[in-house]
Amino acid sequence: MNRMTFILLLVLVAASLSLVTAQHQARQQFIALEAEQEAARKLDHEWRELQLEAQTLTAAKRIEQKATRERGMVQPDAKRTVILVMDGGAASTPARAGTPASGRSP
Repeated sequence: MNRMTFILLLVLVAASLSLVTAQHQARQQFIALEAEQEAARKLDHEWRELQLEAQTLTAAKRIEQKATRERGMVQPDAKRTVILVMDGGAASTPARAGTPASGRSP
């Protein structure tokens, strides 16, 4: 009987150690799973932001293409650009692009 008790004790110790090891591995894998899920959430959030930015940039480009194609609009060159300088809420004389805003036109 002593021998049978000793064998059962060894089996019990081995099963207990196996259980503790399995629980430890399960906890480690759960921690790794949560870390990966958090990384996935961050990537998903970044993806949504990039999609929004792409839509915004696409809309501006589409408007410019539509204005060029359908309306024949073009961006004015610097020689034709007029810059208005505001002094204390009142507009001063317009200045041409590339010239100082001294109130004189070229």
